[in-house]
Amino acid sequence: MAALPHGTNPRSMGHAQKSEKKMQAKLRKGDRVRHSTRTDWGLGEVLADQTADRVRIMFEEVGLKELDLAMAKFTSVEGEEAQSDHLTALVALQLAPSKGRPSNGGKPSKTISFKKAVENFLSYFPQGFHDPAYLSGRQGERGYKVLAGDQLRDRLGKDVLEQLIEAGAFKEIGERAKAVINKTNLVFQQEKIGLGNSLSTHENQQAFAEALNCLLYGGESVQHRFERFSNMLDKIGAAKWPIATYFLFIMCPETEVFIKPEVTKFAADMLQIDINYRPEPNWLTYRCGLTLFETLKARLIKEGRAQLVPRDMIDVQSFIWVTAPTYTEN
Repeated sequence: MAALPHGTNPRSMGHAQKSEKKMQAKLRKGDRVRHSTRTDWGLGEVLADQTADRVRIMFEEVGLKELDLAMAKFTSVEGEEAQSDHLTALVALQLAPSKGRPSNGGKPSKTISFKKAVENFLSYFPQGFHDPAYLSGRQGERGYKVLAGDQLRDRLGKDVLEQLIEAGAFKEIGERAKAVINKTNLVFQQEKIGLGNSLSTHENQQAFAEALNCLLYGGESVQHRFERFSNMLDKIGAAKWPIATYFLFIMCPETEVFIKPEVTKFAADMLQIDINYRPEPNWLTYRCGLTLFETLKARLIKEGRAQLVPRDMIDVQSFIWVTAPTYTEN
């Protein structure tokens, strides 16, 4: 038996070889891997046996990737290093039967470049995000959203919401939440009606109130709070993307985003970003939506024009809405 190099710990060397070793010739479904150079992608799981030189892998940090094995190299990961509840959940979501389209399918028929989108936005609002018509008025895209946030903080602020929950005023909380939604045109009328119908029972009213409190003011991670709120909406029959993302967006427009499916997919196509879209509200799509909004914000800043520098995600959302093919002046 050959001697080990001086200073080598045989036990640690054996553990390293067991936990992370060179990839075998063929990738199999369920293998946990890391990209040899893109370590920022995190841990990945192979979704299906490789076909020829192609493989589909779900990564913790960037979602689903289809890769050419002639270009991408991997190392396998085993043991404790292969454990990730988050990745397990992402894979289960990806492989689960979907009630609708599993990807960015159903894109609007017209796809435009980012440059054309900027031109379209400025055709409506020549002064960009500082245009008086953009800020308020019949065509306004910003003012009423800011006011909705003010109303949410006033009528369902942390202390107020806590007091209402302690008093068992769950119906009142639902009424106030619906009133905030009605301050904007972000949610379609049928979705508003659907939420109202779902909040017709005391049980659903309580579930909504407690999950909303957790969403807005809970101390857990955004992922935990978002998933709890989305699961609650699913249970009461109101799981729509606009409802799932409205309150966080209005309350925290500096960091959170609003997802209206078709226009968001249009923006994702424009920037060639895979948002891993599924019709059921889920954390992976939301996290990819955050990346989309952040990328678009950075692109607008890079334009170098002061009137196109977004203040927050309200401006980014408005840009997405105005530049989509479905936009018409109010």
